[in-house]
Amino acid sequence: MNSRQNTIWVLLILFSLVSIIAAGIKLLPANKEWSKAKERAKNIQFGTDKELEGVIEYLEIRIKDRDNYQFILEEEPMRLTNVLYLTDSKGRSLRYRNRGKLRVTHIIDGIQKYAGINYKDKNYTVVIGDSIAGGKVVLIDPTEIVIAKEDKEFHYPVAGLEIEDDMSANDNGRRREN
Repeated sequence: MNSRQNTIWVLLILFSLVSIIAAGIKLLPANKEWSKAKERAKNIQFGTDKELEGVIEYLEIRIKDRDNYQFILEEEPMRLTNVLYLTDSKGRSLRYRNRGKLRVTHIIDGIQKYAGINYKDKNYTVVIGDSIAGGKVVLIDPTEIVIAKEDKEFHYPVAGLEIEDDMSANDNGRRREN
């Protein structure tokens, strides 16, 4: 080997040693911190924080309770009457929202009194003594029917029926005097 090659090899070895020493000096503080972190990790005890365990237990119970929830729509979103509001001949709103409710549609006042009832989207014709909606029809008069359920009386007026009590629309609500 000639002197030029020897010089290059010596310089290469010196640069390598200097870079290894510089990297070691830079990594020495990081190595000390890593040793301290390992010592602290040896002293840590898991599962001893009672407050944290209580919070975790509470959250787990809530998640289980929420998992039991059933999401059920009360109304059918595609039903047209949920969007449009229909009116009767006098301009009053007809609301068919509560389909499970008993509604008296008409009363036939003849020798035998009949009442037309809409209950759970089905039409029924009842007379005194018939059972409907968990009760018994006890009275049918021209303006309402009375149904007895568990020793209580429930009065159902005819839907859309206006009872006039000698009031006139022309005299702004004052009674007529003859």
